[in-house]
Amino acid sequence: MRRRLVISIVGVVVAAVAVVGIGTLILTMLDARQRNEDELAREVNGLAAIFNDIQPGRAVPSTNRLGPALDMDSLRVVPLDPVQYPLRESDIAELRSSGSVARRSGDEAVAAALLPARGQFPDRVLLAVDSSDSPVGPAARWFVVAGLITIAIGVVVALRLARSLTGPLVDAEAATRRITRGEPDIRVSERGIGNDELGRLVRSVNTMAEGLEEARRSEQDFLLSVSHDLRTPLTSIGGWAEALADGAAPDPASAGRTILAEAGRLDRLVRDLLDLARLRAQAFTLTLRPIDLRDVALGVSEGLRPDVEDAGLDLKVDLAGDPVIVDGDADRLAQVAGNLVENAVRHAAQSIRVIVASGGGDAVLMVDDDGTGIPPAERERVFEPLYSRRIATPRPSTVDKGTGLGLATVRALTEAMGGTAEVTEAPDGGARVVVRMPLSPTPLS
Repeated sequence: MRRRLVISIVGVVVAAVAVVGIGTLILTMLDARQRNEDELAREVNGLAAIFNDIQPGRAVPSTNRLGPALDMDSLRVVPLDPVQYPLRESDIAELRSSGSVARRSGDEAVAAALLPARGQFPDRVLLAVDSSDSPVGPAARWFVVAGLITIAIGVVVALRLARSLTGPLVDAEAATRRITRGEPDIRVSERGIGNDELGRLVRSVNTMAEGLEEARRSEQDFLLSVSHDLRTPLTSIGGWAEALADGAAPDPASAGRTILAEAGRLDRLVRDLLDLARLRAQAFTLTLRPIDLRDVALGVSEGLRPDVEDAGLDLKVDLAGDPVIVDGDADRLAQVAGNLVENAVRHAAQSIRVIVASGGGDAVLMVDDDGTGIPPAERERVFEPLYSRRIATPRPSTVDKGTGLGLATVRALTEAMGGTAEVTEAPDGGARVVVRMPLSPTPLS
């Protein structure tokens, strides 16, 4: 690219110099010819006025002396009739009407003035011919010198411009190659970069590299967290199974219940991972129809109430008085509401509140807990897979920490149905997870 850019710029400079130089030479030549023609016409008209005052017989000898003195190629007195070369019939007609004529004949300037008849001398013509001296010769030499200097300057400018333009592109290309080889920490230098297209390209490459680096860190954290979540129940299952096989378990029934509980955790983790993978790959279907969000929230809350009360929490459900109709998938909405309640169970101190309301053209499902809350800097990140496991719970010894994929699944499902999910602060100081969906224009059938 740098070579093509240099060649293009130098080519434009050469073409500009050639066009301007040749045009200037042509105009200079035309101007010189016109000035030569005008000057010759003035001299001939002045000589004609003098010749009209001297004796006609002395005109011819005078022209023989004046022609060389005035640096004319030819100065002579010729009869008006017949027509003498290089005069033409049209020149004779113009001489009879205006008394003088001036024109070019090839590279020569021709000027003639009428000498009226006097005595025995009939009408005659004072005729001068002079070839114009072309100034192209000396001008061409200076043009060549100036053109070479201009082209040399153009080459230097082209090289510097090409280097300044293509340098960041070369750096960006090298950086992207290294990034594709697994080095996402590479950045393109932004020194001297402006806010033009090139600067925006460099910044876009750096932004992409930062995103890839963050994605790689998130992937590593995700794998570490999943590995830990898989290894912990597997270790427990393996240990109790070995104890049962060796007959060393003090209470086989208790060991069986522990193995069953750990197997349930594994099954829940695998199902959540599969759900999240399908959502991100959009490899799932939604059956959208008008649904009263109040029915979904109430059904899920009552279904989970025993588990909530077993955790020592109070569950409150606050529903709008009028129907809150949304276009959604009943099963997926129930999954969203269930994940929100289960997440609140892990972080609440004493109570959970489920709220369904409407306003501003949206249906709103909110789940509050009275736990420690979530700092503003972390509220967006709680929707990342497994990030929730970093948040402290008020009852760490008794609360099932879950898979850490619940809120990630909530956001993915909500966005797939045209809604949004966010975390704010609950009125009691805990966390509030808010799901918004557009109200459906279609009433329930």
